[in-house]
Amino acid sequence: MTRINKHQTKFFFIMMSLLLFIFSGCGSPSKESDSALDSEAIRESRISELENSDLVGNVDAYAAIEGMLAEGPAPTPAKVFIIENDESVEGDAGEKYVYSRHYLDLPEELQAKSDAEMNVLVKLRQYYMETGTYSNEGIAYTRYVQITILDRAAGTIIHQETMIGSAPFSISEGESAGYGYVPEYQVLEKILEFFGYAEE
Repeated sequence: MTRINKHQTKFFFIMMSLLLFIFSGCGSPSKESDSALDSEAIRESRISELENSDLVGNVDAYAAIEGMLAEGPAPTPAKVFIIENDESVEGDAGEKYVYSRHYLDLPEELQAKSDAEMNVLVKLRQYYMETGTYSNEGIAYTRYVQITILDRAAGTIIHQETMIGSAPFSISEGESAGYGYVPEYQVLEKILEFFGYAEE
């Protein structure tokens, strides 16, 4: 009888320990998961606000802005908006621009909140160029990203450079093309660098 009670007691303590482990965190979302969900919800809210703003409403007008090249610093404080060419548009239809998601990754103090506030426009033009061929006659393409930063009030291009992607990757015998890329995070880093935000 005593032996049975010991087994029952041991079983009871094991079950209680297991239940405590589950309810103490294993069975509920972690703080990291909650934080990630909160960040995603905030981002989605910002996207919704942006897409209903006059910034997005004026993208076509921003795409037409040109300026004389006059390298110099950004106005202070800089309030920035970023647009990029829409690569889904066929070449024959002409170039079309949309707002860039890089805008959402800018520090809060750099983000223009309205057309009236925006004094710096960043235009990204992204494209591929044929840069070689493979032994199977496949074509090698390299990615280019042209960054143009305009002082809206002065009507000048205060910075312009082109980032060149990595060498095109090798391809298998059955593939017809290989591509070299410019990582998106490097484009953002290059923009931030101009505004004095050094990489941490």
